[in-house]
Amino acid sequence: MILPAIKSAILRVTGVVVQEVFTSTDMIAVEMADLVNDVAADIALSHDWRALTKVHQVVGDGSFAYPLPSDYDRMVLASDVDDAASWFWGYHPFDTVNEWMRFKAGAYSIVSPGGWIIIGDEFQFYPAPNGTAQYPYISNAWARDVNGVPKSTFTADDDTFVLDDRLLTLGLIWRWLDQKDMPYAEAMQTYETALSQAQTRDRGARVIGTASRHRLSNGRHAYNGRAIR
Repeated sequence: MILPAIKSAILRVTGVVVQEVFTSTDMIAVEMADLVNDVAADIALSHDWRALTKVHQVVGDGSFAYPLPSDYDRMVLASDVDDAASWFWGYHPFDTVNEWMRFKAGAYSIVSPGGWIIIGDEFQFYPAPNGTAQYPYISNAWARDVNGVPKSTFTADDDTFVLDDRLLTLGLIWRWLDQKDMPYAEAMQTYETALSQAQTRDRGARVIGTASRHRLSNGRHAYNGRAIR
């Protein structure tokens, strides 16, 4: 539960022991209940945590556009969209909307299975996938309710944090001190050190570099019959 983490932060900054937070009318509890969601969101955004990493599959049905997962936050850093039928070939990422538009207009040629871009909360493929595309992403559901149901906001004392509760405590301390215009540099340094250590321990910190796969004709765009390097 997140209650012990919040209680610990309150005790350290005020010396006050609270029994509840989200249902309390005490000002310190109200302030911490409001602040804890900001702290948790910052922690989640700071790193591609393995605990928040999921793999989504898109089964081609002839459509060009597919909705993002309901808990989608962002793509995993340096990730690809793979063709499930082949470990070697993947979908080319369109770098800009203009590039995607030009491919659709037939200005460029592209090697199968095609390319992708996110526009308007949808995965846009060109051409339409005829198989299964899959990609890793980071979920925004860093909280769980008492029944284990994922969600993206703390609303109750018995909610749990998917990541390290200690980071919540340390983050709450320095953020509350800063909010009150009190000295917070040492508390912030303690938090940042703990955050860095947690990121290093997380397997998501182990990025294995691979050569990029050229999926366009000869590794270059072909525009109106002329090669563009």
